[in-house]
Amino acid sequence: MTDLTGILGLGISGLAAFEFLRKKDKNVVVFDDKLKPNLELKKYWKNYVSWDWNNLNRIIISPGIKIRGEDRHPIVKLAEKHRVKLQNEIELYFEQKPKSIIIGITGTNGKSTLASLISHILSENKIKNIVCGNFGKPTCLVNPSDKNIVIVELSSYQLLSIPSLKLDFGIITNISNDHLDYHGTFDAYLNAKLKLIKAIKNNGHLIVNHKDVFLKNKIKQKLKYIDNINVLNTRGIEIESNNLVGEHNKILFEITFLISEKIGIESSSIKSAMFNFSPLPHRMEVIYKSSNLQIINDSKATNGESTSAALKSYENIHWIAGGLEKKDGLGKALKYLHKVEVIYLFGSSQKRFYKQLTEANFKRKIFLFKNLKELIKYLFTKISKTKNNKVTVLLSPAAASFDEYKNFEERGKIFKNEVFKQLKDINK
Repeated sequence: MTDLTGILGLGISGLAAFEFLRKKDKNVVVFDDKLKPNLELKKYWKNYVSWDWNNLNRIIISPGIKIRGEDRHPIVKLAEKHRVKLQNEIELYFEQKPKSIIIGITGTNGKSTLASLISHILSENKIKNIVCGNFGKPTCLVNPSDKNIVIVELSSYQLLSIPSLKLDFGIITNISNDHLDYHGTFDAYLNAKLKLIKAIKNNGHLIVNHKDVFLKNKIKQKLKYIDNINVLNTRGIEIESNNLVGEHNKILFEITFLISEKIGIESSSIKSAMFNFSPLPHRMEVIYKSSNLQIINDSKATNGESTSAALKSYENIHWIAGGLEKKDGLGKALKYLHKVEVIYLFGSSQKRFYKQLTEANFKRKIFLFKNLKELIKYLFTKISKTKNNKVTVLLSPAAASFDEYKNFEERGKIFKNEVFKQLKDINK
């Protein structure tokens, strides 16, 4: 057996790679540390230790499997020993030399919103496009012959293992301490993100966020050695939106504006489409609004920086936070405590968050709860007694969801369900 491909991890990306390779009649062997094989996969299933390493051409590895740091997956040593390449399913698309205009997006926060916003503008202007990668369809299942515009969201994990990545437009939205449990150090995380710059084609465009001074300086250092790409700097164009609020979203609007202009869309058409764009679920999503109360689901805020953007955007906040804490805990969110009336904590980060809040001299009330359901029930009794005319209830956890939930989407859905139950009881 020659030209054998191994697939480790059979989530969405691994299964997509399996489908792609089998359609092309490639020899495949698969394994997942956490799953058992279904009937379709059983024929191809073998523990990676027993793979035919002498004939193994490459390994398609799921993005969540650690390939860096001390506690990296044991397959990495085996791959190094046998000189086998570790790749991401996205590589399967790019090695086919696709014909599309390709927009690559990475950054700590805002990637999915930006991808959706660009897609919305293009669709509103009758330009065919597809969103894929870390958000949307698995990239290897996109037809490389189509001349649609392809928008690829790229995580830091994925950027480590796509050697053939080529982009017409590259964007790094921002950078802050995150995913250090995977990368080990901030420098390793930053360097993974900066790999996107080298992937930009000759005469392609890099869009730089002028407000992220740290990132801008790091990009400048990289560009000293790269002189074949065009740099577009955001500069603070004011663009109105009916649905998206916050300074961080203004940057996403401007990035979208710059790309859409380069693609050839008229500025009036871009602004009109932006005004009507609806945000993705779980990202500063307004789930209820009345004259004196608004309730925001920002479950996607899994770090302090993302939560700081939400806190900055509202007043008189009843803030709900907690989950599986990141290395810096509440981080930059602590800068906006003056906006907060009451804090409700849940999840495994409770003790750390409580300590950080008291050390930051937060003088108002902090409540601790076993779970989100209990928290919401109590919160509604608290709101009914508030003397404040206008209150914002904000779920912006500043932590990952994995201590209690499958993902941030599940956490957001449970929050919404519990809120709607309470609203229904109030309106009886």
